[in-house]
Amino acid sequence: MTPARTGRTARRSSAGARLGVADLARDPESVARALPAWGRGEPDEAARETLALSARDLHARSYTLWAWAGSTVDGAAGWALPVGAGQVTAFAPRGPAQALLRTLRAARDAGADPARVRLLDWRGWALLALPGVEAELAEHALGDAHPAPARARLARLPAGAPMGGEPIPLPPLGAGGDRATAVGDLAARVGAHPVPVALALLSDGWTLDEPAYPTGVEGRLGTLSDPAAAAAPEPEPSLAIDDDPCPRRRHARRVLRRLLGMKKVGPGYHTEFDHLLRGAPADGRADARAVAEALLRAGLLGEKPSVGQRHVYLRREALPEIHALIDRGETDAPELLRLWTSPPPGRPPTAS
Repeated sequence: MTPARTGRTARRSSAGARLGVADLARDPESVARALPAWGRGEPDEAARETLALSARDLHARSYTLWAWAGSTVDGAAGWALPVGAGQVTAFAPRGPAQALLRTLRAARDAGADPARVRLLDWRGWALLALPGVEAELAEHALGDAHPAPARARLARLPAGAPMGGEPIPLPPLGAGGDRATAVGDLAARVGAHPVPVALALLSDGWTLDEPAYPTGVEGRLGTLSDPAAAAAPEPEPSLAIDDDPCPRRRHARRVLRRLLGMKKVGPGYHTEFDHLLRGAPADGRADARAVAEALLRAGLLGEKPSVGQRHVYLRREALPEIHALIDRGETDAPELLRLWTSPPPGRPPTAS
């Protein structure tokens, strides 16, 4: 055993001696602040000690997942997970693999662009680098993605404790990888690792708990088994939501993507109107409300009163227009076009 590995094992063993299962009922930040590492100015080490405690619980059905939010060394939002970097590569055991998939879904629901998500090795733990994730939605999305009897809590590292590491290897699924989920089975069929498969599915609006995926999906994922294709740069111009130059259209696309990810399609699957305002800055609430009302007038959303409150849903018959707006920023609805402040991504300005 190398000295570095010995040191890491010793630190985790030390954490286990101080922390016990009863601590999982507490707030993770409170637990971390009581550890000696935090007191001596090493909050990142204290956070990793709490990850070690949570990791031992992921094999239970009623697990508690603790994650830490912060910033990566290159300025992106990051979530550190109680899933070992080696467990990510192997996509095993089943408990950590399932927790990872659920957290990837939570990141998408909180606004992260799945196409730009990276998995890094943060001193032995999985770190998700999440460009575009909205901090206001993070804990809510994480809780929804890990339903009862599981529990998920997100704590925040101090600003002076950046997270980083080398990319986690994601080879094709090996013999020991978890094929029990539809994602794992699909990854095995296309000769890829489940993580890029999951991210591609999330980009297309799928959930990760489908019992099976149609054959057409398998065809679209074929390039994931080709490392050269995976390393190719994004085509220009970028159609990514984060690159949309119009803040109102950017908000509209994020709202629709979020509702689609939550399966709020049809009047039987609605959510509060105020949910459409989440993620907007304090000085942008008026614009966010105007965008929400325009989406209703344009027919992309439907409205269903519920106990005196306004509830909305995605109109099933408008799904082609919804996908066009999410994927490319395109719409021909005059109610929306009047709100935009610039052409769609990659489109040159047109004369008025």
